[in-house]
Amino acid sequence: MEILFLKETPTMADYKILKRLNCIAQLIKANPNFSKKEIIHRLRQDYDVDLTERTFERDKNILEVDFGIVITYNHKTRGYTLEENEEALSQFFKFAQFAAMAELYENGFKDYKSFQKWVLPEDTTNFSGVQHFKKLIQAIAANHKISFLKENYYGATNKPYIVSPLCLKEYANRWYLIAVVDGESEIKNFGIDRLSQIEIKNIKSLQLDDFQKQLKQYDDVVGLNYTESKSKSPEKIVIKAHNNQIKYLRSLPIHKSQICINGIDNQWGQVTYVLKPNYEFEIQILKLGNMVEVLEPIWFREKIKKHISEMYHLYK
Repeated sequence: MEILFLKETPTMADYKILKRLNCIAQLIKANPNFSKKEIIHRLRQDYDVDLTERTFERDKNILEVDFGIVITYNHKTRGYTLEENEEALSQFFKFAQFAAMAELYENGFKDYKSFQKWVLPEDTTNFSGVQHFKKLIQAIAANHKISFLKENYYGATNKPYIVSPLCLKEYANRWYLIAVVDGESEIKNFGIDRLSQIEIKNIKSLQLDDFQKQLKQYDDVVGLNYTESKSKSPEKIVIKAHNNQIKYLRSLPIHKSQICINGIDNQWGQVTYVLKPNYEFEIQILKLGNMVEVLEPIWFREKIKKHISEMYHLYK
């Protein structure tokens, strides 16, 4: 079955299929070991989604083949579970979110007064640069170089670039183009909200596969800066955290390596990370305030302690 991510012009049926796939994955993730009948009942009751057992089997196959999300049947519990693949799930849920937004626009959500009343966006600048998505993805898919002007916020200047675009990466509600500048060999990131006059060149770009080792470095950090950490390889970071804070960390992990262990008597537990601590990670820890304490490594504990001390002196 060809669904919307394979088509240039998605139809309403495509959106409906993807919405159903998303509901199935979300339901089984939240309720492992539901039987097929329970899944179908809860989809109808909680998600307003009707499907037959035959459609469920077909959708299960689409999730595995097209999205890498495997739903397995447990003969002991007589129910279905999702195989652990947080990266595949995260990417699929993000894709489904984008598709839901696309459906909204496709349907023509033009009642602005109702929009203002019902939807409370945090910051409209989060959407800056989205208009470049289509052209950037076209260039990446075609393996063609692009040219653009990049705005320098501090110098109020625009610098021209010709690059080989490799992929798009999201961080902190902003989108970045990961690319290799002509004449260079290291990848760089460009905030797409700073780009203008983007043109696809009739010149073949460098291959994504040749930069997988460099791109892999993003896995070891929070955010985009993998060069400023003093750690040459990922380190184990151990943090003491109050159980109330652990609940929030579980719902919105700082990094994919995060492991949370609840403490006894509803007090303090432990959170561990395996990564290269950079400035972005430091900021995330400081944001947690007095609900966490860095235990190890000692050098990172001392660094956080120094930040706290400097802040304290500002308020004396």
